[in-house]
Amino acid sequence: MNNTTGRHSLADRAATTHPVAAGWSRESAVAFVIDAVESTGAATRNDFDIDRIVTTAHELADDWDLQTLTPDTFWRIAAGCIRY
Repeated sequence: MNNTTGRHSLADRAATTHPVAAGWSRESAVAFVIDAVESTGAATRNDFDIDRIVTTAHELADDWDLQTLTPDTFWRIAAGCIRY
């Protein structure tokens, strides 16, 4: 949790909604991305190319656990995958 604002970061929220059980998979990464982009209520999964976000983030993180990416990196990837 961000102690200065009291708001949870992307990784903090994901840790509570997507607990790591037997490891991460493409399916859990897709769920993580959908949860993240819909978390503010300002957008839906239909506003983003979810598959492209997952593929790009996976290549960058070299892992299906996308929580390893910083929130800034994750949102830069997502911003490049907005559907117009």
